[in-house]
Amino acid sequence: MTSSRADHDTADTIAAMTAHYRDPALAPQNRPFALLYLRTTEGMRDANAAGEFSAPEFWDRSVIPTFADYYLDAYAAWQRDGAVDPAWRVAFETLPAGITCTQLIYLGISAHINNDLAFMIEDMGPGYLYADHKHVDEVLAVRARPVVYPEIQRDLCPGLFGETVPPTADVDIFGWREVAWRQGQALAGAPDRAARDAIAGQIRDHAHDRAREIIAWHR
Repeated sequence: MTSSRADHDTADTIAAMTAHYRDPALAPQNRPFALLYLRTTEGMRDANAAGEFSAPEFWDRSVIPTFADYYLDAYAAWQRDGAVDPAWRVAFETLPAGITCTQLIYLGISAHINNDLAFMIEDMGPGYLYADHKHVDEVLAVRARPVVYPEIQRDLCPGLFGETVPPTADVDIFGWREVAWRQGQALAGAPDRAARDAIAGQIRDHAHDRAREIIAWHR
């Protein structure tokens, strides 16, 4: 798990994520989320460059790259020795047979929000503002999703738009982000290490539960 701010900016992050997505060794089950996250990061870059966040340099050099590092570091750890949190293990290891491409995508989204986001918020400290956190919802809806889902269907999942999705799936993403905000504040406000560790364990359990729910969508 990443425990400090990244030492690079969003441009470096996008270069690393592009290389990750283009890596021939990237497993098929991981490709849809890798593409989704790459395009989402490009959307975040564009929104930040347009002045949509309160502290552009902070978002360029800290928030966007640090959050991406949680994903890239988890994937590297999984490749190295499999030592990743349970939600990420489900996302990385679940094979396409028997589930839909949408489920594969949501396993990655859920792991990154439910397992990682609260810890990133804790890392960022008081400079990470709730108004900016909420604005990410709009970036996801307006800048990222309309761009990347057609690309995923075209390049990776021809039947994507015909797949059955629970009616609350998209709403769940924004609900998960709200929960992560509250969890991040709880981590930051924990009175001691034992209390913080207990909260961290609850976060990882919550993320694992969400992964199992996604696996069970059509079973």
